[in-house]
Amino acid sequence: MQEHFVVTVAGNRKDSFPYSTEDLLDAVRLPLIIGQQSVQLGEPPGYVTGTLFAKRYSVLIMGLAASISLFDTPLSLRPGALRFGLTDAGTMRYEAEREASGVFPVNDVEARQTRLIEYQEYLLEHLRQVFGAVSGYTGAKEKVMWSLVAHNLHTLYERLHSHSELWDSEKRDLIISQDYNTLLQPKKPDELSMRFRRYEHPQRQSPPFYLRTHCCLAYRVKTGPEAGEYCSTCPSLSPEERRLTLNS
Repeated sequence: MQEHFVVTVAGNRKDSFPYSTEDLLDAVRLPLIIGQQSVQLGEPPGYVTGTLFAKRYSVLIMGLAASISLFDTPLSLRPGALRFGLTDAGTMRYEAEREASGVFPVNDVEARQTRLIEYQEYLLEHLRQVFGAVSGYTGAKEKVMWSLVAHNLHTLYERLHSHSELWDSEKRDLIISQDYNTLLQPKKPDELSMRFRRYEHPQRQSPPFYLRTHCCLAYRVKTGPEAGEYCSTCPSLSPEERRLTLNS
């Protein structure tokens, strides 16, 4: 979790994670957080910082999903239980607590799905509040913020399927598929139930990946490794530009 999603699972709050998700809903604390991120990004327009906040925050959401699909362990969405600290280039590190309700069932598909649907409802409400607050302050478009999270979740499950070294059994692969369908292909569409186009490099045998539906605006950043650069997944790139980006 720490290596791939910069999420530390702990029970006691640490000074290295000075903020909680409650601060993102606070009219006084939110400007301080966004302002610090803006400085780290070279002070681009507010909507750029807000959009990139969603991209950074999606790493936490990926961690929440991976904790369930790989380890059957839900992490708490209780107010204040998710904490974070700002690092270089506007990125964030996270700290989370285990949910008190305990692990998800492995052998009872229906019971697991019921638990996951309930968890997803809390997750969606959490994101609605956070993205609503950040969008209201920065001017970032909420539909773009949601698309960045959905894209990274699709990317996560694509990687979980293709990296069999992460499984402890074939049953785990089946669980990953079932969780994916519940979260991202729900019977009742929600903000995360989007579809993305798969891209395969025409010349290299590299794994395929999903293209974003909206640009994350990283090319507008003035400092850091992303400054002035388009992501290989960006929908703004032409086929030739994408090949050049992937080959560089």
